[in-house]
Amino acid sequence: ERRRAVLVFGAGHVGRALILSLAPLPFDVTWSDPRPEAFPGAMPQNVTGFSGDPLEAVAAAPEGALAFIMSHSHALDLQIADAALRNLAIAHVGVIGSATKRARFERRLRDAGVDNARVEAMICPIGIGGIRSKLPAAIAVAVAAQLITLDEALSASATHGMLSARNAG
Repeated sequence: ERRRAVLVFGAGHVGRALILSLAPLPFDVTWSDPRPEAFPGAMPQNVTGFSGDPLEAVAAAPEGALAFIMSHSHALDLQIADAALRNLAIAHVGVIGSATKRARFERRLRDAGVDNARVEAMICPIGIGGIRSKLPAAIAVAVAAQLITLDEALSASATHGMLSARNAG
């Protein structure tokens, strides 16, 4: 069974907590942060750390990947979001932040020529609704739940597409 590729950008408190939440789940995780010292000494088996240019990780994303961005810098978040939204192999792009950050990012991404539908589909704030805690572990659980939901929806539509094609023949 194919495992969904998840790209996590940022090895800060929320990034670290998210990696732990994703460890037992059937995802192939690429964890990207340009600061090699930001990574812990050990990583879960399903995680590959990448300390090169995060835009290289974006470019290498396989078809159907999910990219969630929570770096140490708003400027870097914007740069990664721009590249990820332009890469149509990436099915969903999420960016940590408030409604205010979203509005600012939307404006900058549109000004930069990113496709409007892709900008509107950007997930920001991230995480399933109803969890108000700001604890990194709580945010991580909300985001992990969202990733499971997105993965299941994509898998269901892919299966449905194959069944429709088969029935049409």
